[in-house]
Amino acid sequence: MLSNANGTKIGFFGRLKTGWTLTKDSISVIRHHPRLLVLPALAGASSLLFFALFFGPLLIADALGSGLEYAVLFVLYLVTTFVSTYCSAALVYGTNEAFHGREPAVRKCLSAVSDRLGPIMVWSVIAATVSVILKSLEGSDNPVASLLGALFAVGWSIMTFFIVPVIVFEDVSIKSMFTRSGSTFKETWGETLGAGFGITLITALIGFVFVGGALAISLAVASVVPAPGFVLAVVLVGGALAFTYVLGQTIWGVAKTALYVYAVEGTAPSEFDNFDFETLGGRTEQSASTGSRELSPRAD
Repeated sequence: MLSNANGTKIGFFGRLKTGWTLTKDSISVIRHHPRLLVLPALAGASSLLFFALFFGPLLIADALGSGLEYAVLFVLYLVTTFVSTYCSAALVYGTNEAFHGREPAVRKCLSAVSDRLGPIMVWSVIAATVSVILKSLEGSDNPVASLLGALFAVGWSIMTFFIVPVIVFEDVSIKSMFTRSGSTFKETWGETLGAGFGITLITALIGFVFVGGALAISLAVASVVPAPGFVLAVVLVGGALAFTYVLGQTIWGVAKTALYVYAVEGTAPSEFDNFDFETLGGRTEQSASTGSRELSPRAD
């Protein structure tokens, strides 16, 4: 059971309430700025395209063996991580624009983070390398190696949780990129895992409602005209799953940006006025000393 900064134990329902509040406020931001949904949609569509393009080479490399499959996986992870991070950075930038009363146009957001392509590429190379290592450990017959891989994956996720906001808003070296992300999580948002659990669960419930509604409509049509009903089921269920994915990624991006903005600016975005950020660990002395400056992307 996790504790907040005041030492209060946060149970299952406490984490669920935290996640619900963050999700509700994030959805409110998305409702007022629906263009934010386009950025995760671009990332998701690009990832599917690259996976389709690399499917054949992966099969060939796996058949040939000699470690070629890991080389192909590295290139795949590198490309997809780069595109995903670029779109995520644009989402973080756009969310911050929305927090400060400016309209986050998609082209503007993508253009605004173009000067961060260097750090994004560095991060993508490192992340792709780690992903290949974790994949090799996951497929190992050695249970110790598998366990170490699982533990490292958890630590890696924690250390890199705020990596995208750090890339967007801070001018840092490769090493400090990770230490800054990790320290922000550890010292300021240690309870973020609890919030993340709630957000994931709420998003899953939303997806369940969408998919259930799509199936209900499809079954109703299929009872009258079977063949068109089946096609409609594939289209509607696929659309519901895709929309749930995009919505979930956008919610995560908005909520993570809100957490990071509060950690740096010391004040909660107005869209999250009803959320008690202090229960998530408060802000560190370093964060508090930054005052209420407005975040903007840093140039290299």
